[in-house]
Amino acid sequence: MLDLKPDQQHPYRPRLVLGLLVLAVLLGSLLTLLIAFIQWAQTDQARWFYLGLDGMQWYPFYALGLLVFLFAAFLVFKPKLRTTAILGSGLLLLLFGMSWFIRIESFRGDRTPRFAWKWTPSAEDQVKQYLISNRSRVVSAPSIPYERFAPTASDYPGFMGPDRNGKLVGRNLSKRWQDHPPSLLWRHPVGLGWSSFAIQGSVAVTLEQREENECVVCYDLYSGTELWVYEEPIRFRNEHGDGPRTTPSILADRVYTCGGTGVICCLDLATGTLLWKRNLIADASGSPPFFGWSCSPLISGSELIVTPGINPNGTIVALDLETGVERWRGGGDSTSYASPTVASLCGELQYLTFNGEGLRAFAHGGRSLWFAPWLTQGDSKVNVAQPIIVDRGGSSANEPARVLISSGYDMGTTLLEVRRFKGEWKVDTVWKSKHLKSKFSNCMIHNDHIYGLDNGLLTCIRLTDGERTWKKGRYGHGQLLMVDGRLLIQCESGEVALVEANPDNHVEVARFQALDDKTWNHPALAGNILVVRNDHEAAAYQLQPVLQIH
Repeated sequence: MLDLKPDQQHPYRPRLVLGLLVLAVLLGSLLTLLIAFIQWAQTDQARWFYLGLDGMQWYPFYALGLLVFLFAAFLVFKPKLRTTAILGSGLLLLLFGMSWFIRIESFRGDRTPRFAWKWTPSAEDQVKQYLISNRSRVVSAPSIPYERFAPTASDYPGFMGPDRNGKLVGRNLSKRWQDHPPSLLWRHPVGLGWSSFAIQGSVAVTLEQREENECVVCYDLYSGTELWVYEEPIRFRNEHGDGPRTTPSILADRVYTCGGTGVICCLDLATGTLLWKRNLIADASGSPPFFGWSCSPLISGSELIVTPGINPNGTIVALDLETGVERWRGGGDSTSYASPTVASLCGELQYLTFNGEGLRAFAHGGRSLWFAPWLTQGDSKVNVAQPIIVDRGGSSANEPARVLISSGYDMGTTLLEVRRFKGEWKVDTVWKSKHLKSKFSNCMIHNDHIYGLDNGLLTCIRLTDGERTWKKGRYGHGQLLMVDGRLLIQCESGEVALVEANPDNHVEVARFQALDDKTWNHPALAGNILVVRNDHEAAAYQLQPVLQIH
């Protein structure tokens, strides 16, 4: 038997002690991080962040499940150190290798990324190549007949149509697209941005980002030929896509636009000549909200109404249509992403602003009439969908007006009742429902039922109490129009679908692929010409009318 000396009996004791200390430090660090995470998860900011992830909510669980699986496999199979090193290096090489070949273009409405091969041309490259190859097709402004710009009864002159509510009647369109498919008139690349088209006569106007210039572009409605372009040397940048967010407004021979950074322009519709320009945010030394200035200008009488949400006293601002000179302003609420609405409620003309703090009504001149708090996603203040006038009410307190608002991020939809009694305004909540959470698409009301996209799923709820009747049909974070009692849906995937406004069941009657990839832009329908676009291409389709049998 070996006679070991006392200091030779446990030669690995120092390593064991050191290993236990390292393990204790690691466990203590992990426990500290876990406690910090639990504390953060209980805050409002964490709740808004988690709700804002939408479709990415399951991704952390997928990642955790993968880690647990790898750890369990390591314990069961007990691979050698060399094998573990090779497998781990291979996995890291795969992850880093993906970044060498794949780029993230932007994110979809549910925060899932859009991937593309790095060697494929970007949207900006595509429109640049298109413009270079098609310069000869651009028509010089003096050669354009004025008749092209003359107003017609079927115009779509601004955001959400002639009445600014997304409802169109008398279009008499066929729903049998499988027998009479929409006919493609033109399709080509366009600059970045989430603007829609304003259409008057046979021209369509939109906003685009072309390299470092924010552009107002006028196209021929039937051929897609560029007629003129006006450029502002400015660019709004955002991880969800650079460029302007608003839709132009056309009145007679003028077009009014608001850019992503707050530049307001008035242009001659026939030539694109600048008539006047304002930058309210720059004038107030402010900055646009996180997702960009999204206020599509409202034409009301002889005034242009915008909602910049600047201080002091700048929730709403009215500019003279002819000169751009400020006429009045009001309110101290911060801006959000909805556009102003005008309506006569309870016998008084009112301007509704769904701003960062909630829904506020202003009288002409800027005086605040009433306010309904509606704070979405904490400090982010993400109110996007347009308020809907359900009932205009009467002059007495027993004839209240009703207004509907909806937001995403777990806020839902609420029906408000507004009444005036002895000169004072009062706002009450009729009901509030979590069944419909419209993140950034607009809802439609038809026959006492509300239709909207609840985080990408088409949903129908009752107007009387907010209860859901059905929820079916994944259209993504797209946009809706109501055409002769049917829903015309611009899907986030680029498809266009026609769905019956049926309160009892989801009935999709037609669908076709209008564009490729993510589409957040509103569709525009002038007569039977449907014009659609996203952040890299635009197209026009002729929808077939119902066949008349005599």
